[in-house]
Amino acid sequence: MLTARQLYFEAVKVGDELPPLVKPPVDRLQIARYVAAAQDWNPLFIDEPHAKNAGFPSALAPGMIAMGFLAELAAEWVRGARLRRFQARFVKIIWPGDVLTARGRVVERRFEEGGRYAMDLELWAENQRGELVVKGSGTFQLYYNAEDEARQRQGQAPLVVTREEEEARLAKLSRAVPPRPAQPVSRPLAPPRQLAPPPARQPGPGPAPQAARPAPAAPAKPVKAAKPAKPAVRARPAAKKPKTKARPHPAKRGARKENASRARARRPAKKPSGKKKRR
Repeated sequence: MLTARQLYFEAVKVGDELPPLVKPPVDRLQIARYVAAAQDWNPLFIDEPHAKNAGFPSALAPGMIAMGFLAELAAEWVRGARLRRFQARFVKIIWPGDVLTARGRVVERRFEEGGRYAMDLELWAENQRGELVVKGSGTFQLYYNAEDEARQRQGQAPLVVTREEEEARLAKLSRAVPPRPAQPVSRPLAPPRQLAPPPARQPGPGPAPQAARPAPAAPAKPVKAAKPAKPAVRARPAAKKPKTKARPHPAKRGARKENASRARARRPAKKPSGKKKRR
């Protein structure tokens, strides 16, 4: 029975990225379990005073734990492919409490002789600060498709497909798929155009204009008798106020009197006439 989650070579493309694998923080219990399982009794992993005397702030975490995370990520993604090669290089020390994230991508896919198909993965792990702690790579062999897997499981020869045949098949599939209709590009609304006035009608021979029909006369309304107009009231002229002569200022009056007395003093005295007044 074939597994439904099998990864085939025809579905792999260069540049495909593996979903990141985020692991819980590395703790002392995980370190102890790894040391016991791998029989790696390095005192830097389990002896805190020894690690501090060696110049480290605390005990270290084995780098093979991060390498195991890379293997877990690749094995979960390839889903049953054959492992050919797997290696890793430790870049930075892993400390207890670090949160590691394993990542990867497809860097190459190859058509080999005899109907074998391989791909290369680039793998690496980062801590919670985004620092690279482990860098690795892996090579895996896959079935080309479900038909190739069924043939090999039945003991038959593998399905042989060359790169040229695959490119021709993909080109044929791309031509069979109808292209999507292009969406109309929305253009900005243009300003309204000013309509030109209609040309003036030139005099010339033409049908005589028909006389306008008179509109029907409206029924006459009864005229009401006009009321007698009231006699107009004549307005009385307003009484005129007597004009009062403005009196000069007292200072001006004193100046006038003084000028008048000076003028009288300058006049020459009248000579006595020979006539006597009658009594």
